[in-house]
Amino acid sequence: MKKKILITGGAGFIGSHLKRYLDDCDIVTVGRNKNEDYKIDLSDSKLEDIIKDFSPDIVCHFASGSNILRAEENKEKEYKDTVLSTKTLIQALNKFKNITIIYLSSQAVYGLPENLPVVETQTAKPISVYGKNKLEAEKIITQSGLNYLIFRISSIYGLGQNYEKSGVIAKFINRMKNNESPVVFNSLNSFSDFIYIDDVINAIVLSIQKNIQNEIFNLGSGKALTLKEILDILYKYFSSAPKPVLETNLLYPHKEYKGLYLNTDKIKSRLNWSCKYNIEDGLREMLSVLNLTQRV
Repeated sequence: MKKKILITGGAGFIGSHLKRYLDDCDIVTVGRNKNEDYKIDLSDSKLEDIIKDFSPDIVCHFASGSNILRAEENKEKEYKDTVLSTKTLIQALNKFKNITIIYLSSQAVYGLPENLPVVETQTAKPISVYGKNKLEAEKIITQSGLNYLIFRISSIYGLGQNYEKSGVIAKFINRMKNNESPVVFNSLNSFSDFIYIDDVINAIVLSIQKNIQNEIFNLGSGKALTLKEILDILYKYFSSAPKPVLETNLLYPHKEYKGLYLNTDKIKSRLNWSCKYNIEDGLREMLSVLNLTQRV
């Protein structure tokens, strides 16, 4: 029998990719995007009717907040979209039986970790609105009584990402393809853990296939890459783009803070999962839609 999967935010970047990999499942998507099967806000009372009629085995909760900078700019909206929407969803799901919720959280819940790479057992101390909202949503889910699976994901990039609104790599590309200087916050030596979208989807699919429940996994490459290393690769594609411009990140102004990356031993062991894309392969795939090739 086919598994039934309901995806909130199914028309978004991650949800649209996941649907392509779940041909053997019945899928229904809900959210505010016009391309959803049901265009509704998660606070809509119709959500409960949809769940009742579809009777999903799994709910992939992807409609939850945007990104760190936008969360700082619009705190009330982000709280509603991340925390309150999760609470409403859980209240609806708790009226039914045998549903597992898969939630996409973020490495931002760790804040300014003292030890790197960060392991799942390390105390989460978010400093950003985005990270605090994600952690609160996690707690709502883990205390709900439902079976759950939470992925704390690093910086995602990939084909189909919104160049203007998404992560640092997409924003770099958006400016460089328009022959504008990429904007770097604080330092070219700042680093993060970057993971290609297909590796994220592969982990989610494996967790569904293996019926993993009641776990929290770090999901990243497990490697630290500096912004300079990212830009060095991108300049091979955008050789005429101006040099980067440095600006101060008011959220992370601390000179001692350089970045974080994730320990992924747990997910590798439990799911027999590993990253297939290194940064060069991922960027090549992402830029293929622009018909660009490296200029060596």
